[in-house]
Order: sequence, then structure tokens, then C-alpha cells
Amino acid sequence: MKPLNVLEPLTHPFFYQDFKSALDRLEHDLVNGPCYALLIGESGTGKTTLLRTLLTRLDPRKYNIIYLCHGRPSPSALARVMAHKFHFPLRYTRAETSQLLMQSLRNLPTKPFLWIDEAQMMPDDTLHEIRLLSEADLEGPPLFSVLLCGLPPLKDKLLNPDLFALWRRINPKLYLTGILHQEIDTYIHHRFGKQNASRLDNESLLHIFEQARGIPALLDLIVSECIKSVKSGPISKKTVCDIIDQLELS
Repeated sequence: MKPLNVLEPLTHPFFYQDFKSALDRLEHDLVNGPCYALLIGESGTGKTTLLRTLLTRLDPRKYNIIYLCHGRPSPSALARVMAHKFHFPLRYTRAETSQLLMQSLRNLPTKPFLWIDEAQMMPDDTLHEIRLLSEADLEGPPLFSVLLCGLPPLKDKLLNPDLFALWRRINPKLYLTGILHQEIDTYIHHRFGKQNASRLDNESLLHIFEQARGIPALLDLIVSECIKSVKSGPISKKTVCDIIDQLELS
């Protein structure tokens, strides 16, 4: 688990079509929440970049972000993390801690937002506990919004019958598939500048796009290596193919 302050917002991300649609929908649903949301994409499609960008749109005076990443916390560990976040002492049992947490969340002046990155790694019983805790106040709406963010196996995990109660509550379900072919030229201009972009002809760009499958991180890697390899002048398709072979991406 990482503290939230490691996620400083990125400057000037490229708003490709899936990215912009998911960003706008998440902002709308969180502002009008609480909600359960899902964001799925291959590694390198920009999930974390999108969420960093989302943070710049949320008023910190109105939202209290709880960020969990790269961990497999048990339900008890989850309760401890949230207790630490809201600065209250742990109780003797998890049930007592959860009860105190529920009371604290109900009285918060801000909207809590639990963001779980790499959620495909989260144990099923912890995901189940998150839903129970969010809905522990029978007299009102869910106590906090939940965003589950992860790789494609996350969907299969959530479709497990044991987690169906959580799956059916999730709305929106958002997917990042990467940059479209018609967006690649604009993307390369955005990332590398007009001069470098002009060094790649349409045939080379198409080959890069196909090998990278539209995944922004792979596009960045291939183009960066091409620019390093050829200091000036046109970058041939042969150079692109050689770089892709060296990177073992084909």
C-alpha cells in the first residue's frame, strides 16, 4: 500500500477518446455519488494517469481520498488502514473497529472515496468487506464511493458468484482500450513535438501503432527509442522494425 502523496497529478496528459470518456464519466458519478465504479485496461493504457488527472478535478475540501495499491490486505488490515486514515484508535475486535469507522464516515464533512489500484490482486473476502462496510449504515446511502482499477482479469474475478453482489452494484463499468489509429498522429505530436513527429512517415507510424496495439506506454517506448537511435533526419520503417525487434515487442 502506498500513501496518496506519491500520486502527484501529471501535467498535460493526452485525452484520447476512451480516456476522455472514462474521465468525464468518473468525475460525474463521483460528484453525484456515492457510487461503485470499475476501470479496466491493459498495462500502459493510462489508468493511473487518468486517475491522477481526476484528482486535479476533485475539490480536496470536498473529497477524502483513500488510496490502496499493490497489496493484498485482509479485511482486518483494511479496517486498520482506514482507521489510520481517519485518525482514530483501533478497537479490540474488527467488528468494533468497523462500527466506529461507520460512525466516523457518517459524520465526515467530506465525501470519502476509496480508490483501489491493481484490484485484481485484492482478496475476495476483502472486496466483500468493502461492500459491507460501505453499506453498513442502513438509514442512508453508501458511506463512501469505491473505484476498482485493474487489469482485464479483474472483470473475471468480479464475475465470480461469490462477488456477484458487488458486481451488480458497479456502475459505471469503464474500459480503456488505447489510442485509435486516427489519433496516433496527434498523439505523437503531443508527446514528442512537431519536429520529431515529422520524422516518421505514415507507413512507419502505422507499423508502430500495430505493434503497440494502440497502448500509449508502448507507443512512447518505441518512438523514444527510434528518436534516440536516429539523432536527426527521417526515421525509416526498417529502423522502426529493428527497434521493435530489439525491444522484443513483435
